Amino acid sequence: LFAPSRLHTLDCSGNNLNGSLPDELYAATTLRKLDLSSNNFTGALSTKIGDLNLLIELKLQSNQFEGAIPGEMGLLSVVTSLDVSFNLLDGNMPEQVCGLRESPSSKLLELVSDCDGTEPRVTCDCCTSCTAGY
Repeated sequence: LFAPSRLHTLDCSGNNLNGSLPDELYAATTLRKLDLSSNNFTGALSTKIGDLNLLIELKLQSNQFEGAIPGEMGLLSVVTSLDVSFNLLDGNMPEQVCGLRESPSSKLLELVSDCDGTEPRVTCDCCTSCTAGY
């Protein structure tokens, strides 16, 4: 049975999963590592992502997420690695997320998005690595 109050690591990478992320995911507030990379997830990233404020690692790369990167990702105050590259996300990296890199107490060592190439999808001055994306 799914017991989100006891879940610390969820690795669903490379499973060809699709659709949007279910709201139930955001009830797993004890998650420390979430890897949903290399699937076919679609839709916008929910503002509820900020509810997962114990996350140390968040891997969302290589999906089909679209729209803006939610500022609520800035609530992930202990995250050390955040990768949203190779998606259809666009716009500016939110100031709240960049604030995680710029704070003296910051733990965010890796921030990756599609901020490279001739027409980058994401504008990011605080990313540690930029990809050209799809």
